Amino acid sequence: MDVFVARQPILDRALGVYGYELLYRSGGENAYAGGDGTAASLQVLNNCYFTFDIGEVVGGRLAFVNFTRELLLSRAAEVVPPRSMVVEVLEDVAGDDEVLAVCRHLHEQGYLIAADDVRRADQNERLLEMVDFIKVDFRGASPGEQEKIVLKYGPRKGMLAEKVETRVEFERARQLGYAFFQGYFFARPVVLKGKEVPGFKLNYLRILGEVHRPEIEFRRLEELVRQEVSVAYKLLRYANSALFAQRTTIESIRRALVILGETEIRKWVSIVLLMHLASDKPSALVMHSLIRAGFCEALAQLAGMGGRKSELFLMGMFSLLDAMIDRPLREALRDIHLAPDIRQTLLEGSSAGSIGAIYELAQAYECGDWEKVIEGAERLRLEYDEIRSAYLAAVSWCDQVFGTSFPPPTPGESAPEPARC
Repeated sequence: MDVFVARQPILDRALGVYGYELLYRSGGENAYAGGDGTAASLQVLNNCYFTFDIGEVVGGRLAFVNFTRELLLSRAAEVVPPRSMVVEVLEDVAGDDEVLAVCRHLHEQGYLIAADDVRRADQNERLLEMVDFIKVDFRGASPGEQEKIVLKYGPRKGMLAEKVETRVEFERARQLGYAFFQGYFFARPVVLKGKEVPGFKLNYLRILGEVHRPEIEFRRLEELVRQEVSVAYKLLRYANSALFAQRTTIESIRRALVILGETEIRKWVSIVLLMHLASDKPSALVMHSLIRAGFCEALAQLAGMGGRKSELFLMGMFSLLDAMIDRPLREALRDIHLAPDIRQTLLEGSSAGSIGAIYELAQAYECGDWEKVIEGAERLRLEYDEIRSAYLAAVSWCDQVFGTSFPPPTPGESAPEPARC
């Protein structure tokens, strides 16, 4: 059986990644047999805890998994360790005596519980009094109910605003007192036309533009790097690392650039500058970009396009550049030299040929659209297990890079565990 994994970040008030909701989507008859909610959640549990290493999937953070009434009453949650999973009770599960008894038992065993898709303050009140997290549907709850729910339960529960898709909604949720946030506001950027790019970000964009010229002008690049102390410091530290096994210490920026070589310079500088550009953005945005970059690079190799894997790495990385500098992507890419088909794919969302197919496949896998994943796999003549392994490898690589550059806070540091009733 082909196995897939998808995840959606849950952010805390500091915009750090607090956990992930693990998602299941059926891609059709040739992907998974059966499509009911219980079977889907069982598949998620099996895939993430027994087929894969859950640590690779969620990076040590909490995993939120949907539970139907049937799955909840079966005590299936107890097959995985407590404290590693939040049992997310779906909105159509009534809080009757049987369900509440199971929830009490799970609490006693150390499990956390969340109520999903809450739209009213008087919805399923007995269950809401029992859970640790309340996920409020910002698409379905009225502004008045969004406020009523947080006023009623906020002091005692972990209040999570879900389906938050714009910065305005995010700011409103934060002002109302919500502690956690889930949605596409960090991955589906709102284009703020006419907003001035800060000077330091312009410097980063200039360096990106220089490093992606067809032929790098090392003297000009050296001048630009010298102007950014943190970039220069990281460059020298990287060039002197064990990766390059130099007999003498590299003290010159020019020498460090030569040691790395053009291909490695483009990749390394892009990663470093990406993190600087997004320093005032949710950390999940940077992680999303890095995972997509590594995933596109791996898919290029699998699809017989190894000669262009570095370009596809950059395609994935730059796909969220507009969100990082609050400018339309066309403007953000204006001074960056990219191959025509890469640029077309980024600006139009797809293009003819394998480049567009890889980009579409990466996006489909990220959101768990398995039907499109299957179509993309057939188009590129790839096996599903190859795609799955490539994605997990990208997630693992991102966690290593991100952990080195931005050590994430532990859940207890960024947001204390909600009190139980």
